[in-house]
Amino acid sequence: MLNKACLAFVGALTVLPQVAIAANNSSSRCVDVSVPKDAITARNGKWIELTQQQWEFMRGIYAMNPETPAGLPYGDKAVLAQVDGNKGGMVFFIDGNKACTPMPIPVELIAMMQDVATDTINHESGGL
Repeated sequence: MLNKACLAFVGALTVLPQVAIAANNSSSRCVDVSVPKDAITARNGKWIELTQQQWEFMRGIYAMNPETPAGLPYGDKAVLAQVDGNKGGMVFFIDGNKACTPMPIPVELIAMMQDVATDTINHESGGL
């Protein structure tokens, strides 16, 4: 439970500047990357840089997620932040030295990201 609160806290740290500065530019949706990274590492968490393919995959998820702002996220890479005890995580899109547009993700999506990284094709669904 504490770890979920930690991820929520880190997410709040990155979202609050968006609320405080309502301008339509990238700086209003970003914070210095050290803010969430330090919060995660202080709680013995992991800060994992995603591959180019995983970044592209997560951009698509972000764009289709009704809980994220319209359009594609900022940046040209992404990281997955995880803390012990929470199987899910949070993806931060990285734009230079800024962490932008955080998106919480469940463990099932993390498994899909791992499949993307290893070029694993999984046809478990029942189809259309």
